[in-house]
This record gives sequence, C-alpha cells and structure tokens, in this order.
Amino acid sequence: MQAVKSTSFFPVLITTKLTECQNFYTQYFGFTVVFEADWYVHLVSETGIQLGFLQPNHPTQPDFLQAAYGGSGLIYSFEVNDVDQEYEKFKKSEIPILLQVRTEEWGQRHFMIKDPSGMVIDVVQPAEPMDEYKDKYVG
Repeated sequence: MQAVKSTSFFPVLITTKLTECQNFYTQYFGFTVVFEADWYVHLVSETGIQLGFLQPNHPTQPDFLQAAYGGSGLIYSFEVNDVDQEYEKFKKSEIPILLQVRTEEWGQRHFMIKDPSGMVIDVVQPAEPMDEYKDKYVG
C-alpha cells in the first residue's frame, strides 16, 4: 500500500464549548475563524496551523463521534520561538498554568495550560538536550 499523500492535517475536538474554544485560540494563539456554525468552528493561524471544534451529538455525525472529549490522553503542542516570553504573558492572564516553565533534559523548554474544553496545551521551545539524549534525535 502506498502512503497517504495528505495536503493538510488538523485535529477536530468534540466539545460543548465551541464559543469558549474559539475565543481562547483567537485571543491567546492568534487564530482566525474561517468557518463558524452553531455545530462546528474551524480556525487557522497565520502559519497555517488548523483546529476544528465540533458540537457533540450532532445529527450529521456517526454514533462514534457523538461523545465530547473526556479531558485526557491527548496534548496539543505549540512550538514557539521564545517560550519564556509566552510564559510571562500567560502568567498575567486568567489562564491557570498547569506546569511552570522548565527545561527538560531531552531538549525542550516548556510550560502547560488547559483550553476551555480541558485540552492540555504544551507551549514548547527546542533546547539543547543533555548528552544522553543527543543520539535519540534522527537526522
């Protein structure tokens, strides 16, 4: 079988908090609304990152897409140029910080917050890994 040649990729989160998520990502991450209905919202960033939000129990969706996201098992990671600058912005906001900014030995500086649906957001910046992790990187 040949590999799928996709032209784009975006997650769609099933949530009752469409408006809250739309406001969160437009205010704090600079996304723009490109489609908005009472059952679905689609956002895109200036760099082309896309996010979708779908109302649960919508009649156009099959049974296996009816339940809202349960709040665990998935992380959205947003890579930034200056994680410390972004951290300072979030410290001044009303958004609770789940994980304070720190540098990990495998080569990442980051902090974590949650969006209104309960999705964990990991704001990351690459960092120099410790010697024991340098050979784990490919390429």
